[in-house]
Formats: sequence, structure tokens, C-alpha cells
Amino acid sequence: MRQRSDRIFEALDQELDAIVLMNGEAHLVDSTFKYVSGVTRGGYEGCAAVLRPGKQPTLVVSNLEEESAHTAHDCEILAYETSAARHEILSVVLGEPKRIGVNERAIVLSKVRVLERLFPGAEIVEVGDAIIEARLVKDEHEIERVRRACQVTSDVAAEIPSMLREGMTEIELAAEIAHAIQRRGGKVAFDTIVCFGPNGSEPHYSPGDTTLIAGHMVLVDFGTMLSDYCSDITRMYMYGDATPEQRTMFDVVRKAQRHALSLTRSGTAARDLHRETVAVIDASEFAGRFIHGTGHTIGLDVHDGGGINEASELTLAPGMILTVEPGVYVPGVGGVRIEDTVLVTEGDPEILTPVTKDLVEVPV
Repeated sequence: MRQRSDRIFEALDQELDAIVLMNGEAHLVDSTFKYVSGVTRGGYEGCAAVLRPGKQPTLVVSNLEEESAHTAHDCEILAYETSAARHEILSVVLGEPKRIGVNERAIVLSKVRVLERLFPGAEIVEVGDAIIEARLVKDEHEIERVRRACQVTSDVAAEIPSMLREGMTEIELAAEIAHAIQRRGGKVAFDTIVCFGPNGSEPHYSPGDTTLIAGHMVLVDFGTMLSDYCSDITRMYMYGDATPEQRTMFDVVRKAQRHALSLTRSGTAARDLHRETVAVIDASEFAGRFIHGTGHTIGLDVHDGGGINEASELTLAPGMILTVEPGVYVPGVGGVRIEDTVLVTEGDPEILTPVTKDLVEVPV
């Protein structure tokens, strides 16, 4: 997509002859390859995208991916059979460049070495910050894809109370959530977090064989990937009746999230949004128990390059999509986190995950 490629070059503070996105193995494919091409199918291991100022992107893909690559928009498609043929194509397409940009956050060292060998006279330049800047504000096509992924996630979240049953394990609930997402045409965007009872005190807990019993508060953090775009949500459920202490913890987090959402609008500094959210929790009996950032941007990746935290230099702008997810974590007791995926606008944010945020009490 020439327009998206142009956005990256506009974000640069230096002139380049080209940017080359070179993918590694399956788990090391740069999502920016999909961003600049708009492909809807294919894996693209070892493939490359060549971006040049004012020109359509060139996708250098294996024969295995050639048919899938034709789902791209406004891209030149060049196919190869061997790695030697791939390198020959790159040499022809780039000619004799003086400066080549790479995305250091997503390219493996062996691929940088390939470029150094093919173009010994070229300077290799890091352009990851420009890529992040270009991707932060979503176009309408991207917004619609995230919105659809969020709808699946919201539908599944509404179904979770019916999944809860005495004696089930955290792993079993995670599997049922994955199945519910797949029935709706998506796949899990990241490893689902399911915490029963005291396990909720670990923000990045991995579900295990803890069994559900009456009195457990249940924290579920999951997302859907649909058409390559992601959603992210955390909701709280109560198996049985909540105690006053559990209710108090939940109410503090709910208050903090409401305040954070009221500030989530164009022109707000992400650092200030985080500080004010922390202040709400620190004014309660749970001071110091909010131990992570208030959120992160999301899109092709669950963590799409921008953070809502103390170190952030991001200022919110219309078209950004991010999560808002304050939490409280008490070791030995449990935790509460409430998270939505939201679209930044000039006014109030659009909540893309509108399923209830109440502490849903499930009868035992």
C-alpha cells in the first residue's frame, strides 16, 4: 500500500534510498510487512518488502507465497524459488543504494548480514521509530478490522459466565475461550490469562491446574486476532458471592478505569493519563498495588509500539487504538484488572469492547 509506505518515509528525519523489511522464521515475521502490503493470507517466512519513496511497495516472496501475495493492494509481486534468487531480485530492485533502512525491532541479525553482503557500499540505518509513528494512527480499514476483532472478544466475554463450573481448571477455561473465539472465525491474539482466586495477584500469570471453587474471583485477560488485527480485554467474574473485601478491590479499579477513560482523548499526554490513574488507586487502601502501565497501543500486534506509562512520550491523537487497563494486585489474596480496547477521538473515546464491566456473580 503506497499510502502506508509514504507515511513511514514522512516520519523519517533523514533521506533513504529504500527501506527493506526482511522476515525471519514464522515467529519472526515483521508485522509491518502486512501493514505496508495489506495481504490477508500467507505466512511470508524469509520474504521481503522493499519500500522506496513515492513508489509502490515491492514484495519479494517465495513461490510458496506467490498466490497469497496477490491479496496485497497496490504492490509489485516478485517471486523466487531459492534464497540465491531472492538475493538477485533484491539486487536488481535496489540497484546501488547509499542508505537502506531496516526495522531493528523485527529483523534478525542474519538478515542484516545479507543486506551488508549484497550492498557493501550502503549504510544500514535503523528506522523503527518512524515505523511505529506511522502505525500509531490507524486508517479506516484498520479501525474496522480492530472493531470486528473486538466484537468477537466482547461476545466471548459475555459467554464466559456460562462456562464456569465447580472443579474446572484454569487451563480448561482458557481452552473453552479459545474454542469460542475459533467458532467465530478468529484465533487467540496472545496466550490467554485465566486466574482463579489468589493467582490473580500475578498480572502475567500462566493458567495452570488450579480448580475453581466457591469464593474465587476469576480474572480473564484475552484477545482475538481476526484478519491479522488484534483486540484485548480483561473482565472479572465471581464464582459465588463476593466478599466486602473483594467488592472493595473491584470498586477501586472500576473507579480508576472510569477516570482513565475520561482522560482518553486527543491531546492527552500518555504519561499524564497514567499518573492520574495511579493517583486514583494510590488514594485508596491499595496504594502501591498498581504495578504496570495503564495501557498500550494495539493493532497488527497486541503491543503495537506505544505505551501508556510513566516513561511514555506519546500524546494521544484521533485514530489511535489503545487499551485502558488499571489493576490492583495483592499477593496471597488475588487481583483485579479491568481492560477495554478503545479508539481515541476528538471527544470521548469509542469503547470497542462494550461488554459489561460489572463484577459478574455466577451462582454456585
